[in-house]
Formats: sequence, C-alpha cells, structure tokens
Amino acid sequence: MGRTTPMVRTRSGKPVRRPEAPRSLWGSATALVTTFALGFAVAFVSGSWTSGPDATERRIAELKQAEAQRDVEQVGTLIELAKGGRERLTPVLEAMAKASPLQDTASPAAPTIDEVRGWRDVVSAEVQRYAETPSAGNGVNVARTGMRTAVQQLAAAVDGFATAATAPEPLARDLLPLAGAQRTLALRTWSVAALQLDVISIDAGKGHVHVYLPSGPDSGTIPADTAPEGSG
Repeated sequence: MGRTTPMVRTRSGKPVRRPEAPRSLWGSATALVTTFALGFAVAFVSGSWTSGPDATERRIAELKQAEAQRDVEQVGTLIELAKGGRERLTPVLEAMAKASPLQDTASPAAPTIDEVRGWRDVVSAEVQRYAETPSAGNGVNVARTGMRTAVQQLAAAVDGFATAATAPEPLARDLLPLAGAQRTLALRTWSVAALQLDVISIDAGKGHVHVYLPSGPDSGTIPADTAPEGSG
C-alpha cells in the first residue's frame, strides 16, 4: 500500500495537509558508502591487474636480464685483463724460473737486485690493475679474486727474491727456494682462477679461453684443456 498523508480539519472545517516528515539520512548515507566501496573494489581489481604478480614477475625478469648482461660484459673485461697480464708476467716468470727452477734437476742462478727491481715494477703494476672490484655475479667475482690473489702472491715472491739477492751466502742460497715456493703458489692460484674464467666464458657465450701462466709439468697447476680457443 502507498503511504498516505494524514489530513486534519481547521475550525472552519477545511482540511489541511500535514507536512511530510524529512527523509531518513541513514538510507542516503548507506547508499553513498555502498557506492564508494564498489568503486574502490573495482579500482583495486584494475590496479592489481596491471601492477600485481604479473608486473612483479616482469620486473624480476628485467633485473635478471640486466644482471646477466652486466656479467657478460664483466667476463669480457676480465678476459682482456687476464690476457694482458699473461703477456706482461711471462718474462718475469721465465726469469724467476732461472733463479729458482721448478724442477729440482736444474741449478738455481741468483738474480741481481736490479733484475728483481724490474720484476717488482711489472708485478706491482699488475696488482694495481686488480685493485678495483666492479659489481658482478659470483662466477666473475671468484675468477677475479683468484687472479688478484695470485698476483699478490707473486708480489710476495718478488720480495723474497729481493731478500735473497741482497743476503750473504749461504743465507741467499736458502732463501731462493722459499721465494720460488711462493712463486709456485701464485701459479697454482692463477690456474684455478683461469679454469673458472674458462667456465664463465663459455656460459657467457664467448667460448673457451685459456689464460694460464707458464709453469711446467711439475708445478702442480691445473693444466689447460685441449678444446680450441673460442669453441664451446
């Protein structure tokens, strides 16, 4: 049934309509809140569609791709650094091998202090080339750290040769094998780093890379594999 408006009569007998009661504010407020809630839900669903798990996964994939590209560039930089180091260090290592042979059958020939100073210039410059550690993945960091440690050990070997070159006999004769042992540890450390660089070079799509230092069969270093350079 429809709502009716009560009528009253005045003294003159004419009916007068009573004013309607004001509408309830509660119903209007409820409708407003309901409308706002529905709008918020729609906005949340729409926002989740564009910035939810799919967007997060895309961002993670972008970051991983950027890190992979960074590592590829770092591998190339480290390869060039290691190749240059091999060329610069090879003459020093050949001279060290004469001063303290890797094979016991050869006779040592003590270097002069001037010769050792020349070695120090070369090795110290190589140590400085590894002073900085750019941000990279674990594979690159392991290879770079191994090579940095190797040249630091080689620098310690140079100090040992310098001490032997200035020491009197028979002390000098005893110091030469100690300096040679430090040199051999440097070669072994470098060979581990060179193997790691070979592995990450293949992973980076650059193929095999062999940057091993000259050492000899009795040094205990890891030998290079027989795969052609750049293959793999």
